[in-house]
Amino acid sequence: MKKIFVILLLLGLFLFHLRYLSRAFDWDSCVYALNIQKDRVESAFFNPHHLGFESSGLLYWKMLRSIYPTTDIMFFLRLRILSFSLFFLGIFIWIYYRLYNDFVLAVALALVIQVSQAFWFYSLHNDTPLIHSCLMALLFLLTIYFLKRGLSPKHLSILWIIQLFTIYFHQSNVIHFGMVPMAILLSPNRSFGIKMRIIFIYLTCLGLATIFSYLFVGFVILKRGLGPVDEKHFSFWMFLYAAINRWGTSLGEDKNYVLYFYRGIGDAFLVFQNVIPKFRVNLFDFQNPKHLPYNLNLLFWIFSLSIGFLNYRTMWAKYKQEILVLLFWLLPSIAFYTWWEGYFFEFWVGTTIGLWILNSYILSSFRSESLPRFSNAILHSTYTFLFLFYFLTNFTFSTLPRSIGPKFGYTEGIQGPVEKLAEESIYR
Repeated sequence: MKKIFVILLLLGLFLFHLRYLSRAFDWDSCVYALNIQKDRVESAFFNPHHLGFESSGLLYWKMLRSIYPTTDIMFFLRLRILSFSLFFLGIFIWIYYRLYNDFVLAVALALVIQVSQAFWFYSLHNDTPLIHSCLMALLFLLTIYFLKRGLSPKHLSILWIIQLFTIYFHQSNVIHFGMVPMAILLSPNRSFGIKMRIIFIYLTCLGLATIFSYLFVGFVILKRGLGPVDEKHFSFWMFLYAAINRWGTSLGEDKNYVLYFYRGIGDAFLVFQNVIPKFRVNLFDFQNPKHLPYNLNLLFWIFSLSIGFLNYRTMWAKYKQEILVLLFWLLPSIAFYTWWEGYFFEFWVGTTIGLWILNSYILSSFRSESLPRFSNAILHSTYTFLFLFYFLTNFTFSTLPRSIGPKFGYTEGIQGPVEKLAEESIYR
C-alpha cells in the first residue's frame, strides 16, 4: 500500500506541476535549450561546468523525436527536469522510510523539500541546479543507507558512480569528495589501514575518471589543443567560467558575505525576486505582509538550529554517522557558494535539501520514548504546517505567475531564437 500511495502522490504532483509548468525564458535556460537544439555534440559539451547536462539533454531530445516528432523543445526539456525531480522525491521517501521507519515523516519531509522555492522553481525550469542537487542528496541518503548495512564493495561502486555523475552534472561537486571517505572511516569490521587503502583507491579512481573525462571531451570531442593561447586552446574551454570577470565576483570586490549568504539561502526557501542584495527581513515591522513570511522563515531556522545546538548530545547519540557525513556536504557547500555567488539561489538547491534533512534530525531528536504517538503527532503536524506555509507563499508569488506566459528575461542578443523557442504549439 505504501508503494501505491507514493506512486499516486507522484502522479498527482506531476499533473499539478504540468498544469503550472514555468514559461519563463531567461538567459541560461534558453542557451542550454539552443545548445541542445543545434543537434551537435560540440554544442552539447560547450559548458565545462556541467558536462552531463546538455549532453544528456541531447540524447533525450534525439530519443524523444524518434518516438514523437515535435519542435516544442523547451516544453520537453522542462518535462525532463520535472520527471527527474519527482523520481528523486520517490526515492527520497523510500530510503528515508527504510532508514528511520517513519513513512508519514518521510512523505511530509519530501513535500516540504518540494515546495521550497529553489527546488520547486528549478523543477519546472530548464536549468542545471536541480539534477545535480538531487544526485547529491541521493549520494548522502545511499551513503547512510549502505553504511548501516556494512558498506560492501558493491555499495562503494554504486556510490562511486553516483558521485562521478554529480561532478558531470556540476563541476563544483568536487568539493564534496569527503562524504564517502568519511562513511568508510565510520564503517565497522575494518582496520584503520584497510580503510585508508579503500579511501585512497576510491578517491584515486574518482579523480582519474574526472580528469580523463575532461581530457577526452576537450581534446577529442571539441578538438582543443595546446598551441597558441586563443579560443581553441584547451585551457580557454576548461576554465571558461573563471575567464569571465563577473563569475565568482559576487557583484564586485567588496563582498558582504553575510548579506549574500542570507539572500541566496533566503530565496532558496521563499520567493525569489531578483539579484539585488538586500534584507527582506524586518523584525521591527513584523506583521507587515512584505516582511512577515521572511520573518517567520528566519525565526523558524534560528529556533531549529538553536534547539539542535542545545540538544546536541541526544542528536549525536542518535545520528552520529549522519551528522559526520552531512558535515562534508553542508559545510563545503555553504563556504564555497557564499564565496562564489552567494546571492544566486540556484547554488543553494542542494544545500536546502541537506538543511531539511538536518532539520528532521534536530526535531526527531526530541521524540519521547514514553510518549511516542504524541511525539510523532507533533513532528508530523510541524512539517504539515511548514508544507502549507511554503506552498501557499511560493505558489502564490512565484509558481503561478511564472506559469502564465511566456515571459522573457535577460535574452539580449538571442531574441530571435528565444521567440521561436516560445512558440510552443503544445500550449495552443
